[in-house]
Amino acid sequence: MRTTFPGHFRPNDGGFELLWAECIFAVDANVLLNLYRYSPETRQELEKTLTSVKDRLFIPHQAAKEFLRNRLGVTAGQAEEYTKAIKTIDDLSCTLSNKKKHPFLAGNELQNFVDLAEKLLSQLESQKTELLGRLTNDEILEFVELLFSGNTGAPFDDAQMRTLAAEGESRYQNEIPPGYKDGKKNSSGDPYRKYGDLIVWKQLIRKAKDASKPIIFVTDDKKEDWLLEQSGRTIGPRVELREEFIKEASKDFWMYTVDKFMEEAANISNTKVSEEAIAEIIEVSEVAKSESLLKDTSSPQASQKSIHPILSEDEILDQLTEFLDSHPSDDNSVGLRYFVVNYLGRQNYEINHSYARLNALSDREHVEIFKKEQNGISSMRIRLRNNG
Repeated sequence: MRTTFPGHFRPNDGGFELLWAECIFAVDANVLLNLYRYSPETRQELEKTLTSVKDRLFIPHQAAKEFLRNRLGVTAGQAEEYTKAIKTIDDLSCTLSNKKKHPFLAGNELQNFVDLAEKLLSQLESQKTELLGRLTNDEILEFVELLFSGNTGAPFDDAQMRTLAAEGESRYQNEIPPGYKDGKKNSSGDPYRKYGDLIVWKQLIRKAKDASKPIIFVTDDKKEDWLLEQSGRTIGPRVELREEFIKEASKDFWMYTVDKFMEEAANISNTKVSEEAIAEIIEVSEVAKSESLLKDTSSPQASQKSIHPILSEDEILDQLTEFLDSHPSDDNSVGLRYFVVNYLGRQNYEINHSYARLNALSDREHVEIFKKEQNGISSMRIRLRNNG
């Protein structure tokens, strides 16, 4: 049955080991664009993971094109977030400093706030200036250039693109993955823009055939025309994709989101990746997904304020107990962000409510939330209190 319907079966343990040992690691544009969105610490961890497989990396021509086309816009967008934060702090400082109107702060408290606000504004302005400096002096672009030197795919010629567009029309009408979720994309001067995912897909198949190697594709695209999901959990690549790939290239195909790729790479190399980095990667990905849903007015999820279940306090205590029992540590704690975003978020529980529940439990001393320094990095952690 596995031979007849290979797309329905995950590789077994030995199959995954063989796949990782033999494969080419292909990277999507969104993985590289998110380097501009991460904190420096998380960015460095992802860059370290990518560098560890540099000899087997590959970026399809279309993915490289999309990265180069969008990187300046992403940089400017991140700078705009600094502008918003600066304005918010400045407005609040002005409001509280106005002694003729409520609200009032006592002299010492007001001065402490003004001093802190000035310090924060100076830091934010400095970081914004550094970020905008990437428009002309971009160390991330330099890293990507070196990473994929000699490992960037060739484009399709004009005749191949016309053939692909005709095939794409038929595939999209019949919702054959990948790419049909982009079927209504505005061309923005590029007649092939809506076929971007399909072009990447065809270039992956071509690479596998030419190199006679299986492919592991790393992407932050979580749309249903790439990944199979059930009950909020990602199962793996769409069945149709694996079956088409195996049929066309006679090689296996698998996909990972960035967080899962980093965790799996760490397991195989017997190293560790920080919980904070994984949690941040998931958060950035979820924000991007939410923004995409809001732009897609045809999506039924776009009009919903929340599609995630909410945990009660007892349920969240049970979840924390279960996690700590199965993940023992020296101080019987777990990173707060990792627990909420990675562990609970992956079960589709609403993140903001989970934070609120845990803060309430901390106030009533059912759990302890504390700061811990490790390897020069400070992080918030959580553990159960022994209430006797």
